[in-house]
Amino acid sequence: MQKKIKVMHMIWSMGDGGAQQVVINYLRDFNNDPDIEIKLYVYTKPTTSKYDQEIKREGYNVVYLNNPITKLQIPYIKRFFQRPVSKKVWDQVIKDYNPDVVHVHISALLGVTMPGIIKNKVPVRFDTLHSSPYRYTGKIKKIISNAFQCQNVIPICVTEAQVEEAKEWYGITKYEVVRNGIDIEQIRRKCCSKHEGREVFGLEDNLFVIIGVGRLNSIKKFDLLLEAFAKVHQVQSESILIIAGDGEEKDRLIHLAKKLGVEKSVRFLGNIADVTKLYCAADVLAVTSDTESSSLVAIEAQACGTRCVLSAGVPKESVLLQQTQKLGKNATSETWCNALLNDSYKNTAVASIEDYEVHNMSKKMKEIYLKYYSAYEEKRDVDTK
Repeated sequence: MQKKIKVMHMIWSMGDGGAQQVVINYLRDFNNDPDIEIKLYVYTKPTTSKYDQEIKREGYNVVYLNNPITKLQIPYIKRFFQRPVSKKVWDQVIKDYNPDVVHVHISALLGVTMPGIIKNKVPVRFDTLHSSPYRYTGKIKKIISNAFQCQNVIPICVTEAQVEEAKEWYGITKYEVVRNGIDIEQIRRKCCSKHEGREVFGLEDNLFVIIGVGRLNSIKKFDLLLEAFAKVHQVQSESILIIAGDGEEKDRLIHLAKKLGVEKSVRFLGNIADVTKLYCAADVLAVTSDTESSSLVAIEAQACGTRCVLSAGVPKESVLLQQTQKLGKNATSETWCNALLNDSYKNTAVASIEDYEVHNMSKKMKEIYLKYYSAYEEKRDVDTK
């Protein structure tokens, strides 16, 4: 019997985020696969995220490295000693597992995993670009570019637009495109009417409901959404903004809502296990991010039939409904206000929801694993003759 190909996935943590959703989809779809043995290594300890809870519940093949840190605790200096610790840990686990394929998630992780990947001569190497290439500059950009150009790491881009960015920024010549998939059937099974969705969150039917979903960090620009909502609220007093997600910006955003005088009309839900009912309850979803590799939130919302307003940082391939509007660069809070209120907007969808079907994306990734590993075996056999 032909041996299974050992594929080692690597990520910093499995907290709530888009990259983590992609990884959990692979764990689901490759569980008990006849050809692929997938094993995920997570640098941190388990969190309280829905993904870590699912990993524990389903018993997926996951190893937590429990966040090994340097013993040096001098605040500024310790970061210089942390990288050698991380490199050593990754080197050891790569050596112990001895994978045929490595698949890195979050490109910055290449900075501490590449030495071990090279030293242990892992034959097939991938890195999924979960954010805009332009996000990385300086030394880490050089490390990522070197991995793609000189160390046979194949970038997995999630949109065609990202391919062009990666060509310009990293100088890539070889690549594969695998979209970030969603479980369309499962989402549609959980969908409900707007009224039913609002009952779940205690919302009146007459309210104009705007939602934002994602990690509360600076890249997501929830401050811009709050400023836009303050203008919406001046026009439409029976309106509410609901933000689902958590992160380091939460306290600042709560303070900003108070400063703008809309704190009574803004609700911070924190992380919620299933956002589908919230999508259904909403009149419009806003994605204000500076950059997005591929907005899973927007794709999921549109699968529920929810109108979206997207920033210039969201790829055009995320426009799946005619009523979804993509704004230009440097759109002001006034522009956002007008777009959020404009429920008569119509344009041409760039892609279809079915293009993001998660199981098809997993099948495509499997084909890529098998293709590159077969090519490696053929070359190895020729070289040994």
